Amino acid sequence: MKNLTSRELLYLEDAGKLFESIAKTCDFAASSAVDPQFKAYLQALGKEHKQWMAATAEKGQKALIQ
Repeated sequence: MKNLTSRELLYLEDAGKLFESIAKTCDFAASSAVDPQFKAYLQALGKEHKQWMAATAEKGQKALIQ
């Protein structure tokens, strides 16, 4: 993997914050949802965002190490 520029790292940080906010919103909405299907959808959406955050953080760490 090539080294990331400062601008690229800042972009990843901003995107990570956005996805963290979306994941928290999904978790909150899922805890308030009454419809089981909608609740499951929100939980899955929050989980996807958390997985994306973890993968992005891992790539960012690798870029910093190199």
